[in-house]
Amino acid sequence: MSDLTIPAAVQNGQNDAQAAANSGQGPAYLPDFKTSTPGTMGIELELMVLDRLTYDLFPAAPDILRLLDKEDKPWVHTPEITTSMLEVATSILTSFDAAAEQLEHIRQTVQRAAFEVGAAISGGGAHPFQKWHEQRIYPKERYFASERKYGYLAKLFTVFGMHVHIGAGNADEAMRLTAWLTQRAPLFIALSSNSPCWQGEVSGFCSSRSNVVGAFPMSGILPFEIRTWQDFRDHFDALAGHGIVNSIKDFYWDVRPKPEYGTIELRVLDTPLKPVHAAALACYARELVLEWVEQPGRWPANGSRELYVWNRFNAARDGVEGSWIDPESGATIGIVEAVRADLARLRARTRDPGFVTACGVIETLMRDGGQAGWLRAHLETGGGMNDLARMAAEMFEHGAP
Repeated sequence: MSDLTIPAAVQNGQNDAQAAANSGQGPAYLPDFKTSTPGTMGIELELMVLDRLTYDLFPAAPDILRLLDKEDKPWVHTPEITTSMLEVATSILTSFDAAAEQLEHIRQTVQRAAFEVGAAISGGGAHPFQKWHEQRIYPKERYFASERKYGYLAKLFTVFGMHVHIGAGNADEAMRLTAWLTQRAPLFIALSSNSPCWQGEVSGFCSSRSNVVGAFPMSGILPFEIRTWQDFRDHFDALAGHGIVNSIKDFYWDVRPKPEYGTIELRVLDTPLKPVHAAALACYARELVLEWVEQPGRWPANGSRELYVWNRFNAARDGVEGSWIDPESGATIGIVEAVRADLARLRARTRDPGFVTACGVIETLMRDGGQAGWLRAHLETGGGMNDLARMAAEMFEHGAP
């Protein structure tokens, strides 16, 4: 059922119930799954707000958001859990060219607003030298509720991710597509990895951000036995009955359904250093989903959680230079080899004329160790942590490839 067919009073009631559940101030609530067009796409980016002199995190997000309130634009902006980060989300998109164009408009608009308050904006999955205990919770009840529930983990969650929403069609199909996209999620961790440093130290991982999410009790993946929306609803109700979850936002899964949008949501990516990287990776995910849509009723053969965790670990540690065990064949192959095989197959079936350009961007992301490799090379030449943060901010500032 789409929003257009729901009476306004009913829709408002659902929104109120969802908001209350999200903030922990009302009873547990799981909305009905909204129908959607398969392959429609939305992109969310969590962005760093930096001091223009020190390139440390800077608690200026409230001021930037107030300036963005004055802009007439097709995309939306929202606060995030601490005051040195903000989130932007595109409108509904259906192509690489549209995604790249809107993300570039977002970059320019947010950057202008940040400049007005003495700040810079950056991509990246984790700030290289910020200290979690110095961060401030954004003054919003939902975030205060998170701090009460999770303690120091709320501030530790000052990490920056990219989420991709893809239209699933209907509720049962969302479960199947979630299972398929989960198998490929480690490839997206590797391609987006750009957080080699954590709390002022070289972490030994290409994506240190990926390790933070695992501290939350509802992290992980969709249980393999869940095959229908009713299965998921029963699972939700059981957890809610124990007081473990209150809304869909309590599921920190790598891929999760988002019923109020009618989408599945890929949540594993470090925020890319350039908007065009984000557009390309989102379109890769979109094309995979469209391919699985054309294989109705087919489910992944292997739902091993242990295999997934191992693939995820390798991707976070080694980035694009890592290996991936194909859950379907059991073969161990390089991540670059797996991605190239996907792209070659998807290029042959895509209806998006810009996808060829997206593939070229992804090839760039696999060169020289990817984004994490570029940042590590900077450190190896004697650059410090402040320089690393400045370099990342300048890559975002320049925007174009």
